[in-house]
Amino acid sequence: MSRKHLYILCGLLVLLGVAGTVYRALVLEFPLTPDETTSTWRIETRLEFETNGAPVKITMMVPQSHPGLTLYNESFVSPGYGLATSSPADNRQAIFSRRSSSGTQVIYYSAVLQRSLTREGTPKAPPPRIPATGFNEIQTAAARQIIGRIELESADTESFVRLLYAQLKEPRPGGPEQLLLPAARTRAELGVRIMAVAAMPARVVNGIALSPDRRNAKLVRWVEIYDNDAWRAFDTDAIEFREPPAHLPWWRGTGPLTSIQGGEITHTEIAVRRVFVNSLQSTVSKQKHAQNRFVEFSVFGLPLQTQEVYRLLLTVPVGIFLLVILRNVVGMRTFGTFMPVLIALAFRETQLLWGAILFSSVVAIGLLVRFYLEQLKLLLVPRLASVVIVVILVMTVISIVSHKLGFDRGLSVALFPIVILAMTIERMTVIWDEKGPKEALIQAAGSFFVAVLCYLLMNLAIVRHWVFVFPESLLVVLAATLALGRYSGYRLVELPRFRVLAGKD
Repeated sequence: MSRKHLYILCGLLVLLGVAGTVYRALVLEFPLTPDETTSTWRIETRLEFETNGAPVKITMMVPQSHPGLTLYNESFVSPGYGLATSSPADNRQAIFSRRSSSGTQVIYYSAVLQRSLTREGTPKAPPPRIPATGFNEIQTAAARQIIGRIELESADTESFVRLLYAQLKEPRPGGPEQLLLPAARTRAELGVRIMAVAAMPARVVNGIALSPDRRNAKLVRWVEIYDNDAWRAFDTDAIEFREPPAHLPWWRGTGPLTSIQGGEITHTEIAVRRVFVNSLQSTVSKQKHAQNRFVEFSVFGLPLQTQEVYRLLLTVPVGIFLLVILRNVVGMRTFGTFMPVLIALAFRETQLLWGAILFSSVVAIGLLVRFYLEQLKLLLVPRLASVVIVVILVMTVISIVSHKLGFDRGLSVALFPIVILAMTIERMTVIWDEKGPKEALIQAAGSFFVAVLCYLLMNLAIVRHWVFVFPESLLVVLAATLALGRYSGYRLVELPRFRVLAGKD
């Protein structure tokens, strides 16, 4: 296979790895660091009402996701009540019902909101129907007087709306605004009704401020104006075309938050609380709530116990890549190919110091037994089987003695791969016989040193986070490993041997 083919393959792997990582980070909003926290808001609504034994039906407006704000983790607590949701027009409703109920009843609703990095543009909307104004003949005449004066002073929809709400905010004594103010509950609603007289589509938006934390949050109202085939938010307090900052649009229209049939609402309370949560947990919950297939068909769609297994396994390629560098570029000599990485995995459970002590102890005792077995002239398979049996017995004794002495860390010696320990002992004795004790000790020290470096790298929090949250990044590791497969230069440990070649003749 040509070198060009290899480079193309490596380039494709890097492209796929980077593209997948960028998609997860920017579109799915997975955090880049393990300790990153996300600011979320928990909204809780408590509805208390009285019933008299008749059938009860309660309708409650519930919020929904909004550009820049994602709603997830909704929960309804309504003992004994049936629950159904509907989405009339641009709103969402929760409908609670019960055939018979009496006395004081309480219903709870809660949801979590999180800011989203992706903000959708204002969607195009079909022309809405102009609602009825609800004015009587005198009020309609007063509204037309206001409209006529503003039309002379405005040039377009924006200037018309600004002038209208500026007059409603500071009405002139004796003017038509004074006559219309009692006709609506809020200034926002009154402006919408006046614009309906002028055949200008507009609607009231009901929302709440997300900060500061409040036990009894008050509803805030602003309006949306239909202009250029889209709805534009208008802050009636600031007299500006914008949505009030740090506010959640809850529902649209002049209807109430809650309504009841067969009872009487006695108290409604809305609480808003800001909570900082782990970004990874928050993002996973949000994507699962949105039923994102990319997340469902990933490690996050596996059972939690299986996820913990892959948290460990996905760090192995990083350790193997470091092993490739240390062997092919640096020139370290080790027993076997992947034995140091497997020992590094065991170090993650035993911790480095105890792992080094336990590993060295088991290997040293196993070597003594292996040298003794050599005198018995056994065949290869029985000899290896004997070493495995001795290793298991040694590990058992170490665990029992350390536990009785109060060193519970010794119990983790069983986490070392038994076969790997046996093969290490066998490999070390073979090299001892063929190349002498010096070479055997050099390779043993190299194996232990590489295992320690692999452990330190694989145990980094940022490495564990990246390979688990962004597994596509391992494609980049694969590409780098393939590229190193064609490396044929000097190894670093060989440079002193060839130093004379760098001199001048």
